[in-house]
Amino acid sequence: MKRLDLIIPTRNRPEKLKRTLGTIPASAGGIPIFTTVVCDGDVQTSKAILEDPRISRVLFIREHSGSVFCRNLITQGAEDALIYGTDDIAFQPGAIEAAVKAMAEHFPDEDGIIGFSQIGCGVFSPAGCALVGQPFLRRYPGRKLFYPGYFHFSCQEVENHALTVGRLWLEPRAELIHFHPMNNGHEMDQTHVDARKLREQDRALSMARKAAGLVWGLTDQKDPSR
Repeated sequence: MKRLDLIIPTRNRPEKLKRTLGTIPASAGGIPIFTTVVCDGDVQTSKAILEDPRISRVLFIREHSGSVFCRNLITQGAEDALIYGTDDIAFQPGAIEAAVKAMAEHFPDEDGIIGFSQIGCGVFSPAGCALVGQPFLRRYPGRKLFYPGYFHFSCQEVENHALTVGRLWLEPRAELIHFHPMNNGHEMDQTHVDARKLREQDRALSMARKAAGLVWGLTDQKDPSR
């Protein structure tokens, strides 16, 4: 692992984004971190953060397309291992380095996924925020890690795939705080509202695909975005 790409989609949450950026180190175990922020139909944030030295690259998507689209856009061009996160998390000190160490320990070939431990969030997917090795990413059609049919809720298929092939490890030392409105009601904002509008649509798709025995990247090679 020579470089670590960290992907953060955002939409109209500049203060939350700044909070997240403040918890991302410049490197982890000597490996430089290349942070990409994707502004999802949010031109104001893209303009406001262009000169932020903590960000390696800012991309602006003209039409609001959802976090799945934003993450897939960057994973397709990732040069090495990557971390996908959100703009409402705070990495704890040493968390990213712990994930990198766990990858070297459990998947020395980097064909695996290391899940971060989310503090005080109840039951969430171990793959809600994760470090992904390049060989694991190559399992997915066109290197799209998330099934393109989803808008926001999509990590369950990454998790199912990794579990099926024995390539998932949840690292307890890789801790982060997820400021989710379920446990932090004051964090509710328009991004959450927009996501919840499509939550039932995403959930219905997930249930239908699960009932059909489909796991993106393993049994289903069709890309609905094409």
